[in-house]
Amino acid sequence: MDANSEVIVVGSGPAGAMAAWALRGLGVRLLDFGNTSAGLPKLQENLYSLRRKTDLTPHLIGPNFEALRYLRRDTPVSLKLRAPALEFVIRNWEELAPLTSSTFRPVISLAKGGFANAWGAGVYRFGEDDLRGYPIGLADLSTHYDAVAQHIGISGSRDDLWEEFGEEPSLDPPLRLSRNCGQLLASYNSRRSAWMQRGVRFGRPRLAVITQPRRGREPYAYRCLEFVQTGDPAMYNPAMTIDELSRAGAIQYEPGWLVEKFRESETGVEVIARDSQNTRVVFRSRTLILAAGALNSARIVLASFADFTTRLPLLDNPMTVLAMFHPRSFGTTLQQDDPALAQLNVVLAAEQFGTKYQASLYGCNGAPMSDFVGTLPLPMDVSRRLLRYLLPALSLAIVFHPAEPSARQSLRLREDGALDASYEWHPDNRLAGRLSTVFRGLGTWTAAGMAKHRNPGEGIHYAGTLPMAASPGPYQLDTAGRLQGTRNVYVCDGACLPRLPAKNHTYTVMANAHRIATSIARRVAR
Repeated sequence: MDANSEVIVVGSGPAGAMAAWALRGLGVRLLDFGNTSAGLPKLQENLYSLRRKTDLTPHLIGPNFEALRYLRRDTPVSLKLRAPALEFVIRNWEELAPLTSSTFRPVISLAKGGFANAWGAGVYRFGEDDLRGYPIGLADLSTHYDAVAQHIGISGSRDDLWEEFGEEPSLDPPLRLSRNCGQLLASYNSRRSAWMQRGVRFGRPRLAVITQPRRGREPYAYRCLEFVQTGDPAMYNPAMTIDELSRAGAIQYEPGWLVEKFRESETGVEVIARDSQNTRVVFRSRTLILAAGALNSARIVLASFADFTTRLPLLDNPMTVLAMFHPRSFGTTLQQDDPALAQLNVVLAAEQFGTKYQASLYGCNGAPMSDFVGTLPLPMDVSRRLLRYLLPALSLAIVFHPAEPSARQSLRLREDGALDASYEWHPDNRLAGRLSTVFRGLGTWTAAGMAKHRNPGEGIHYAGTLPMAASPGPYQLDTAGRLQGTRNVYVCDGACLPRLPAKNHTYTVMANAHRIATSIARRVAR
């Protein structure tokens, strides 16, 4: 077989970008559907400053009220995916990559850069306890975490979560704290030893957001546009890597292709893809790396074997969201230059809470008011006026739950090409009360009844569909990422991960993709 390229990488999200970067200059073709944002000019100033002098209706609502289309839908969608300039992140997924389920509520991205166009930018190293059940350990990933960190830039702080989040050789200073989260952290620090004895630790988040100039990128400018548009040069986006490699001629980036399946021969791999006109083309390479995301990589593998009966494992980090009010901030004005990203992290120890949880604390800067208006049992105009006084005092704790493989969490491929998923999850009934006790003890007004458990799938931390194993079986991977039963087909996205701790997994996906691709690069270069 004559190969069109040495390596085909499928997908341009965090995993695909890191695989392409590790293999740069070695004959890489990257196939991607590659939706991009178009039509709206980039905003360059602070959101609230612009509102005083510019009509932002096209950016906040859209000419056809696009930002309001999810208000009455049964399936909630993240606030960061609602603005007109961000709709491309999940554009047409239900048509092109369908998934049906009554218990799992995902969204799928076919965008250039994937969900990292609208992510929270949290990057946390897994420790040995997080890697329990993995066929690889921290020693296998450490140098690859270092390589990824050097490439993307990370901000953070040495504090009570330093060991939990892992040693970073170089960190930019953290983002500026908001007034409310500053009060929370001060309250924690005043009784730090007592809180740690209770299994509660606070610290600053690790973010793939630079606060100092770096390789031509501007530092974070506090424009509060995270809910409005993508493309902040301070926040890492895999599309940056793809563009950089493509401009340098180090990879061949080909958008517009939806990969359906592959077939192997003695000498390589044929990849069957179709374009938006349903024209099918066969691409050939020596090696194939799937990095299309845990759901779509599973779809491609099952379709390649025409397997419509096997149920693969499925993981996500379910979420609990707790609203809290800071009494000293009632009636104040919203701080218009606060970050819209996570301000603090909280880790709750397994010894005291039964399971290790990790939470991120957010303010409400930049978030669309329409979502909050709809939750108040008052007339719309009254709710709008009331929110002016409530939002400056409101913080949200988003608590992530760990996920272990279970027969009650699975997906299969239907003959019509759609995935069918099932996800049974029952949160600890005590958690809401214990969370509210912690945050009341830190001076906020909250209650267990204000905690909301989100549906599985809404966490968008999909993983585990094609897990690595020490002795891999069908639809599993060896430690090099090679799919069992194939010669030259590898998987390097979240599908690899056998289980999920409560910690955000994107950084580990990137490091593992770099590890797998680096090994392939050595073989290709020989």
